[in-house]
Amino acid sequence: MPGSRNDPAQVPEPVPADVVIALAAGVAGAGLRLGGHVIAGLGVALRPALSTQHWPRPVQDLAMTGARLRCRAQAATKATFRRAAPAVVMAVLDELDLAGIVREVVYEIDLPEIIRASGGSLAGQMVREARVRIMAADDVVGRHRT
Repeated sequence: MPGSRNDPAQVPEPVPADVVIALAAGVAGAGLRLGGHVIAGLGVALRPALSTQHWPRPVQDLAMTGARLRCRAQAATKATFRRAAPAVVMAVLDELDLAGIVREVVYEIDLPEIIRASGGSLAGQMVREARVRIMAADDVVGRHRT
């Protein structure tokens, strides 16, 4: 979809590397768990450094290059997945004994008994309907004779 964040032609706003974010979150989390309010304050102090508008121009350019590469990698990964997924699914299905699975399910739910039970009630219903129709036909024939 053109214009989306995954479109290589549309470069998103550069963001700090995921590793840096994970490390900062880990340090901040560990600091909070240890009750280190100093480390929590450090997170607030580092917030401007993580904002791209405060980065020096060479770092902004490097981040933009990284963002472009990330978009291309995302698009290539998605395309590879879309090509490979059907083959993987078929390989998994080929390894399954579908007939054996069906046999086990039929055995476990006792399908023959379900069919007999439902068939019996269905047959009984059909017999009742046939009797009603025969009685109605008998009434019609009886009226025409008299």
